[in-house]
Amino acid sequence: MKITPRGEGLEPDKKFSCPHTEAAIWANRKVTLRGAGNMSLAKKAGIKVKLTVRQLLSSLTGRSI
Repeated sequence: MKITPRGEGLEPDKKFSCPHTEAAIWANRKVTLRGAGNMSLAKKAGIKVKLTVRQLLSSLTGRSI
């Protein structure tokens, strides 16, 4: 199956490789929670870099990394 996103709030285009077109799609997602905490500046910078790399890899591969 190939899924092509169409934008935020819109259903993606789904192209099935078999005749079972009513199957449920289970997609795992990773979430990064943000909030007011007491982290050191070095740790904040490390998390920011890690988040940016994950976002870059996700955009390149189309998968949640």
